[in-house]
Amino acid sequence: MAGEGGFVSAAHGIRAEAAVRRSRSLPGRDIPDAVRLPFVTVVLVLLTNHLWFSDLANRSLLSDPETGSLFTQALFVILGTAMLMVLGRLGFARLRPLASWPLLLLGGWLGITTLLSTDPMLSIRRIVLFGIVALLAAGVLVVARNGRQFATALALAAGIVLAASYLGVALVPNLTIHSAFDVTGEYNHIGLWRGIFTHKNEAGSAMSMIAVCGLYVAAVMHRGLGWTITAGALVFMVFAGSKTPLAVLPLVLLVSVLCSRLRGGTMRGLLLVGPVALLIVATIGSVLLPPIRTVLDAIIPDATFTARNEIWAFAIEHVVVHPIRGWGYGAFWLTDRTVYGGGADPGSDWVQTATQAHNSFLDAALIMGLPGALLLLNALVVAPIRDLQRASAGRPLDAQTLFFLRIWMLAVISASFENVLLNANTVLCGMTMLAVFGLRLRTAYRPVA
Repeated sequence: MAGEGGFVSAAHGIRAEAAVRRSRSLPGRDIPDAVRLPFVTVVLVLLTNHLWFSDLANRSLLSDPETGSLFTQALFVILGTAMLMVLGRLGFARLRPLASWPLLLLGGWLGITTLLSTDPMLSIRRIVLFGIVALLAAGVLVVARNGRQFATALALAAGIVLAASYLGVALVPNLTIHSAFDVTGEYNHIGLWRGIFTHKNEAGSAMSMIAVCGLYVAAVMHRGLGWTITAGALVFMVFAGSKTPLAVLPLVLLVSVLCSRLRGGTMRGLLLVGPVALLIVATIGSVLLPPIRTVLDAIIPDATFTARNEIWAFAIEHVVVHPIRGWGYGAFWLTDRTVYGGGADPGSDWVQTATQAHNSFLDAALIMGLPGALLLLNALVVAPIRDLQRASAGRPLDAQTLFFLRIWMLAVISASFENVLLNANTVLCGMTMLAVFGLRLRTAYRPVA
């Protein structure tokens, strides 16, 4: 049956004959589209956001920073179990290409540092959610029968999120717009939209991702519907006032267009690595090397990146405490160490409510030590570029590969300002894994002209 190997086995408009032959040889049974499409749609909605319409005026959020975690865990356990059942029917062998050395080494080191965590039970409990999100992201690529079905699921999921967010702004603004009653105390956010999300930054990240999804829908399914999704997401981004996504999305679109035009591997690789390397130097480098900070002060109006430099400096100070094994997954932020231990300096009250280092690479070093940060760079930055080069093999990028590339770029560029690579509670984390896995699977199921 066409498409049995998952939608990554077929390029837009081209039947991947070799991939289909390989997929037919794999054990497993078919699942009807009446099950595939709703299931993929539900997973995509959940990967986008799992805690809707948070009441930021509820003061219990201050006393219990993990409010809603029990509901979240139950929800993901149920969906993860369902995904295991579906994959068991289709055949787990279809995920075999994901067992690459970069991903295996990262997963292995993450597991080791979790066991060596400063709070092993907390790390184990929190990493379960991350593992389930990774399973869901990988499974979606196999469950969706083909590119058109995946585009349909994306359109449905994007439509649900957009409709709920816009209706929420109109009907329940106290739950969807930042106000003076927010217990977070971020008064500069008053009036900014957040929709179904807990923060305007999360809303901005989600809408940038949905805008990219709209472009994919326009390419493989329906042009008018796709552009409507993209336009709706862009408008919401503006009212959310999320600076990072507004700045990153145009760069992502520009670089992806250039990559689709370039066929030389070296130029394409430099084009993809350049922005990521530059931002790492500008962010972490500005804290470690004063000359870089001096240059930034001279060329940009806010060289503190909205006071993130304080968080980065604090994170770096604690990376050197456990430079090899780190603190453990989820065992640093929002623990007794930061919630109750950050008050020695009157100017460091923000530490008590900080949930991340606002830099994925610093958070990786906090979680897994410096070796883990290097493994993360290799698995989630270097390896996907190598997979892209292998999948394209000098050809123009097809719609599916371009979609994965854009989602991946959104993540790795945003990674210098937010922890989107390892925090399963963030909007981009699940979709980042989907993009990384998608590029990897494209190397196994390359289109045949």
